[in-house]
Amino acid sequence: METSRSDFKERMAKMQDDLDILREVGSIAAAHGSIALSEILGKRINLLMPSVDIISSSGIPGKMNVENVGMAVISRMVTGLTGQAVFMMDERNAYKLIELSNNIRKEDKQSYVITEVGISSIKEIGNIVTSAYLNALSIMFKRAILALPPVLISGTIDEILNIIISSSGADECALLIEAAFEEPQEKIKGGFYLVLIQEAVVAIQEACKQMLFELETK
Repeated sequence: METSRSDFKERMAKMQDDLDILREVGSIAAAHGSIALSEILGKRINLLMPSVDIISSSGIPGKMNVENVGMAVISRMVTGLTGQAVFMMDERNAYKLIELSNNIRKEDKQSYVITEVGISSIKEIGNIVTSAYLNALSIMFKRAILALPPVLISGTIDEILNIIISSSGADECALLIEAAFEEPQEKIKGGFYLVLIQEAVVAIQEACKQMLFELETK
C-alpha cells in the first residue's frame, strides 16, 4: 500500500511538471496571439491563457454548461500531433467578440445578429488562437505541428461536443486551456482544447520529460 501511494505521488508530481511546461507554452502563445489580435483589430488586446488541465475527451462536458448555445472553430492537426484543435465560446461571449472585432456601437447591440461578417470574424480569431498555440508548441517541442484550415460549427455546447467526441477515439485525451481576451472595456472568455489520440499525449509527455532532463543537466 505504501508503495502504491508513493507511485501515485510520483505520477502526480510528474504530471504537475508537464502542466508547468504546458503553462509556459500557453504564455508564449498568449504573447504572440496578443500581438496578432491587436494588429488585426486595431486596438490593444491581451490574450491570456491562465489555466491548463489534461482530462479524457469524454470529461469535457463536465467542465462546461452544455445547454448553452455556442460556436466552435475546429482545426484537424495533420503533422506533428494527431488530433483536433478546438476554439469554443458560448453565444454571449461570441457576440461580445464579434462586437469588439467589428466596432459595433452600444446602441446597435440589441438589434445585432450574427452575419457572414461575424462568422468570418470568429473563424479568423479562432484560427489566430489555434495558430499561436500550435506554433508555441512547435517551438518548445522542436517539431512541426500543422493543421488543416479551420471549420466553424454552431449549436448547443452539447451538440458541438458530441460532434467533436464522436469523431475522436474513445481513448483520446483533451488538453484544456482557458482563453481570455482583455481590452479596456471588455473581458471575454472562451476555451481552447487539443483533443489528442493517446500516442500524441504520450509524445507531449515524453517531450516534457526531455525538456526537464535537459534543464536538470545544465
